[in-house]
Amino acid sequence: MRNIPIYDKTAEYAIEHNEIAEYKASNKANIACKEAVTEAINKNYRDYICDTDTALKELRKDFSLERIAVVTAVTIRPKDWDLRYSQKNKEWAKSFPFPDNIDEWGRNRNVNFSITQVHPGLVNLFADSVRKELDLEKTAPPKKPSLLEKLNKPLPDKKSAETKADRLEER
Repeated sequence: MRNIPIYDKTAEYAIEHNEIAEYKASNKANIACKEAVTEAINKNYRDYICDTDTALKELRKDFSLERIAVVTAVTIRPKDWDLRYSQKNKEWAKSFPFPDNIDEWGRNRNVNFSITQVHPGLVNLFADSVRKELDLEKTAPPKKPSLLEKLNKPLPDKKSAETKADRLEER
């Protein structure tokens, strides 16, 4: 599920642009992520304490942070009336770049991957951890390539290597 790209368009767009397979695959991954989030939060809730950081770490093995954020934001976004979600999380969810997916009866299809089997207070705590992790990724320095990545990188061709050597000799 980690490698399935997030499809951030509506079902109508997918049909019009012949991308229904991508839409369905992403939707299936979103539903699997919702179920995994539910399980991870419930597993890490003991004695009135929820270790949302550990839950998030476990989820990141199978799902991208972006997908986890989409599922979390989609859960919070329509619940502006619910005081169990912090104002910060409500604002974040509303600003999250993922479209509402309204069907012909006016219902939002995104409800299919909305976290409903967890108390909203715990979802709110989880959203805090997701936002914190997103902020850390934004401010983190660029990742250095590993030794394996460096070894797998193709060698430069002889001409470019020779010209670099020639330039060095000229100095």
